[in-house]
Amino acid sequence: MVDRNVRDLYDKYRRHEISRRQFLERLAIVAGGVAAAYAMLPLLENNLAYGGVVAVDDCRLATEQVKYPGENGEIHGYLARPKDAARLPGVVVIHENRGLNSHIEDVARRIALAGFLAVAPDALSPLGGSPA
Repeated sequence: MVDRNVRDLYDKYRRHEISRRQFLERLAIVAGGVAAAYAMLPLLENNLAYGGVVAVDDCRLATEQVKYPGENGEIHGYLARPKDAARLPGVVVIHENRGLNSHIEDVARRIALAGFLAVAPDALSPLGGSPA
């Protein structure tokens, strides 16, 4: 388990609040040294691609990036539905604090394969969108 202070520091780096250099310097202090900091890096990285269950180009689905007007500006999102389906019940997929990412898009695709129209809005759109 990674210490909460380390996770918060990594989140600041991912949100571009601190530079890579600042992140590594502060991580070395929190972790107790440069070697410990570098050993900790693989535990922090979010390689969400490894968690994918449904392929992005699954031929059973129609997916697209969408935009729609929101109260504080344009909202971006991800839409997934079974291909060639007419009227469908809908599910809104809400992301966690890290924003709309490939894992949330994969969840939307899984829901679409279950016979629903799934939309995953990026709640961070008014703030510039989710980190890449």
